[in-house]
Amino acid sequence: MNVMLLAAGEGTRLRPYTLTLPKPAIPFVTVPLAGHSLSFLGNLAINKLVVNTYHLPGEIHHLFHSLRHHAKSLHFSDEVGQILGSGGGLGKARDHFMGDDSFVMMNADEIILPKESDVMKKAILHHRHQRNVATLMVMDHPDVGTKFGGVWTDAHNRVLGFGKTPIAGAVKAWHFVGVQILSDKVFDFIPAKGESNILYDALTAAIKKGLSVEAYPFECTWFETGNPTDFLEASEKCLHYLAGPATYQKAILEGTLKRYSKEETVLASTDGGYSLISKSAFLGHSRIHGTFCAGPGAIVENGCELTNVIVGTNARVPAGTQAKDTLFL
Repeated sequence: MNVMLLAAGEGTRLRPYTLTLPKPAIPFVTVPLAGHSLSFLGNLAINKLVVNTYHLPGEIHHLFHSLRHHAKSLHFSDEVGQILGSGGGLGKARDHFMGDDSFVMMNADEIILPKESDVMKKAILHHRHQRNVATLMVMDHPDVGTKFGGVWTDAHNRVLGFGKTPIAGAVKAWHFVGVQILSDKVFDFIPAKGESNILYDALTAAIKKGLSVEAYPFECTWFETGNPTDFLEASEKCLHYLAGPATYQKAILEGTLKRYSKEETVLASTDGGYSLISKSAFLGHSRIHGTFCAGPGAIVENGCELTNVIVGTNARVPAGTQAKDTLFL
């Protein structure tokens, strides 16, 4: 199976953190977000892993060369001068996927914890059996149609359109989790050059031509991480999963840590929450409250008071720092 990870975005809602580190490289419970995306693929055998870049391309290259992605070969599709979007980015990389009746494209910064095992393999089999041009991984979400645009389907999960506004004939709106299985027929609807959106441009055109685009519903826990508030709330919930009883969420997070952490981590309680600290991180005599993560080589000097703080790989928190709800990267 060939896979494309979308990693070109500028992460504008997570600024200023993404001014120096692209979002897929930002650590989430000590693992880069891109590692969590790869974790969702489970044991899927990856032939070619293709990653597009635009913002901080050198950092993206370094990230994926250092991740244990287990793909047979790694390729980059560097976008220069103009970010091409999900459709245009795939279009630029089309040579890697021509001749494929099924390949996966997903965002490189997703936190998705599926309740069922081998969900990607099941979805791929369904995609091939139905001979879809696209199969979109979706879930129920109360904010579809308000906070998020929806994937609008008929009673048989055939996709009729996208957006916050209901589509005529639709009986259900699903939340798209950023993962899709595509056929190379999709390239008939992607312009040869320039920016475009895979859903609103390419797949909308394919639907109008009568091609089959389906939603594939599954149960999962999905987290919004696009802004600092949501990122920290997701971190808090995941640390509680790790510290709590046996659940599918805990099992997946433990598997992600085992596969994509650079080193062992220690989970402990804090005043009002939990901490996850990499083995090589150093914490001086400081007070820690709420949610706290420290990546490999992180240093927290003496006299700090930190509440709901993430400290990235090799990042340093100066002595005497008082900080709340922030990231040190």
